[in-house]
Amino acid sequence: MINKILKNRFPFVSKYFEMLLDNDIDKFPQAIVFEGLDVIGQYMFSMELARILNCNKNKEEDCDCINCNWIREAKHPAVNMVTPINYKDDASKTVISINQAKKITSGLSETSDYHRFFIFADARIKQKSTMETALIKEYKDLNFNFPEEDWVPIPLSTKIFKAEASNSLLKSIEEPPKKTTFIFLSKNREDIISTIVSRSNVFKLPNLKTKISLSDIIKNLLKSYPTYNTREAMEAAGEIEGAIKNDDIDIYDFLNGFQELALSLLRNNLKDMALTKMYENHIRLIQRAKQRISVSMSSKVVLESLFLDIAVNNLAP
Repeated sequence: MINKILKNRFPFVSKYFEMLLDNDIDKFPQAIVFEGLDVIGQYMFSMELARILNCNKNKEEDCDCINCNWIREAKHPAVNMVTPINYKDDASKTVISINQAKKITSGLSETSDYHRFFIFADARIKQKSTMETALIKEYKDLNFNFPEEDWVPIPLSTKIFKAEASNSLLKSIEEPPKKTTFIFLSKNREDIISTIVSRSNVFKLPNLKTKISLSDIIKNLLKSYPTYNTREAMEAAGEIEGAIKNDDIDIYDFLNGFQELALSLLRNNLKDMALTKMYENHIRLIQRAKQRISVSMSSKVVLESLFLDIAVNNLAP
């Protein structure tokens, strides 16, 4: 039923929803809060639930019925993204507005043959970050599109989904029509007002941070390693600092992954004295960077110092 990619990623949550769908579809939650860093995974899981509940064939992951295909294309009329930019009456907004909430409430008075989903998130039209690109690649075989090109989901916050708009939906969330589900995508449940959280089932979806950050480090963030010049060193430090600010990676995960990479290269070059000395030096520099982070030095300062030291002390031929 639930796609095996999502089952492997989120086994506990997948098992819970499959059990629910198999036994008592009439008691499907009217409101769900997903929390965690992998908001793209939250989006994909939400779309998969919408697909299964609206499937008019066999509900299996390879179903090609019109509803399943429609949802995969992000064009189904019953599956609605509620974000600041997915509101045709005012595409310039920066928050989910009371007008959006009122429009949802008004629309619920109309009957529907479908199971309606309202998926709440922040969103941007922007170039995808390294982590976002890697996450989307992990889920590409699900074949779920985003609402438009370069659209990226971002976790909700109380700055985006303010109390006024949230509270105007409370009655609809608490007593919705049958076959209606509200889903809220968040980094942490505390980023959504408590009155909505208390009316929702909350599920933590673990992120792919360790798996993806290590591959990013090797393939993208450290693409010039080990032969940095000064300019490349500063560019690398800036790119990694940006990824940390965007919550794409954790500074400790990055430094641990970097150290593992240098150690692996050291082991593969034991017969080359110059390379051996270079990688040993890099491992020491990374260890010093970890110590500096542990005493609350700024990640920007630590990373710039680390990469400049690697460039200056580069012993590669």
